[in-house]
Amino acid sequence: MTTNTIRKIPFFLNFFVSESFVLFVIFLNACVFLILDVSPQIGVEYPLLYQLDIVCILFFILEALIKIYSIGYKNYFSDNWNKFDSLIVISSLPILLEPIMPALAANLTWAPILRMTRVLRLAKFLRLGRIIRYAGRDGALSQIRIPIYLILLIVTSNFLLGLITLPDHIQEFIKIIYAPSLILAVTAIVSKVSLLMQEVYLNPIITKDYGESSEVIIGFGRTGFVLVLWFIGIIVAIEMAGFNSFSLIAGLGIGSLAVAFAAQDALGNILAGISLLVQKHFVIGDYLKVADNEGRVVNLGLRSFILESRDGSRVSIPNKSINIHPVRNLSLRKKINDNVYLQLSSSLSSEELEASISIIKNVCSKFDLISGYRVKIVEMKFTHNINITFSTIIDDVKEQINGIDILDIAPTVGSMLYMEIFNQLEKSELTPDTKILFMQS
Repeated sequence: MTTNTIRKIPFFLNFFVSESFVLFVIFLNACVFLILDVSPQIGVEYPLLYQLDIVCILFFILEALIKIYSIGYKNYFSDNWNKFDSLIVISSLPILLEPIMPALAANLTWAPILRMTRVLRLAKFLRLGRIIRYAGRDGALSQIRIPIYLILLIVTSNFLLGLITLPDHIQEFIKIIYAPSLILAVTAIVSKVSLLMQEVYLNPIITKDYGESSEVIIGFGRTGFVLVLWFIGIIVAIEMAGFNSFSLIAGLGIGSLAVAFAAQDALGNILAGISLLVQKHFVIGDYLKVADNEGRVVNLGLRSFILESRDGSRVSIPNKSINIHPVRNLSLRKKINDNVYLQLSSSLSSEELEASISIIKNVCSKFDLISGYRVKIVEMKFTHNINITFSTIIDDVKEQINGIDILDIAPTVGSMLYMEIFNQLEKSELTPDTKILFMQS
């Protein structure tokens, strides 16, 4: 067979050597190894772990045989990683004797070699070449490369130190920190992988539901998840080191209570911020009126939200203020109500005043940007004071005036209505030129 010949293998065998399935078995093998290496007595309570270990070895043997059959032994051994895999398989073979000859495996002088074979199988799990190759292709897995290397370093160092004779106090110290170190390294991997999965699967859903506010929610969720995960990891590490985590937490709790009391304002703002993000009272881009402050929401945070007013100035409002001051979301309105004030000359006769009011009402009824109006003559002092209350539908104005800001709708429509009334009154010639016909307040 030439070096380029590739033999076809059945589909089900091809599945067993597929990269995804091989990586799954490698991951399973590494988990079993770490569990048994940190706490060997677990294997006595749960023999399934040893059985899984044996199954993984048999799989690695099958994988190597299938690849050798498919591409030929010359092509197989021409790759350095395949050589390393074959070394792992060969060095793992003695472990298959453990169920058959437990006494031999426990007493022979080559028993430490069995520990080395587990380290080599862990190296197979890591498959550094493949992981680095994946990380170089998409950059995502590069974030877990360091904790993976750290686990390999911890396990290898523990094995090498176990081959030499050390003072009892040093051996005891190594025994105490070994398991917690692995727990913390595994926590780092789980944290990184979880954040990657959140970014791929969860973040798009949050972005779709919350829009521009999603950035704050994603950031808070990421921070909260990492804190909880590391809290659990540290608790487990403390327990694995032989200390009582609850006593330690209780001791820290007294100081934490004092800190929490001093930071109650900050905590109140954070809790109110969580409520705002979850219940979506308003989102970025909405126009709000909070007490005497009015403007567009340009930022939502866990401590405060920021409003930008019409003049460009910004004000930061603490989140807990929503529990004190009512919040009016002006963006949710379908209509806007406003007023136009006019002053007609007091020298107008009653007929001229009545005709002027009729013109004003006629203009309002035909003005297509308002949906309703009311004309009222208020108290007369030196002039006839006219108050026109009108309502306008926001969507109708936006259709006719492209790009208009919601805060500009009322003053724009009011100005247009005023000018139209002024033009019609001016054309009416109800009064001589010597009389002041029309004035604005």
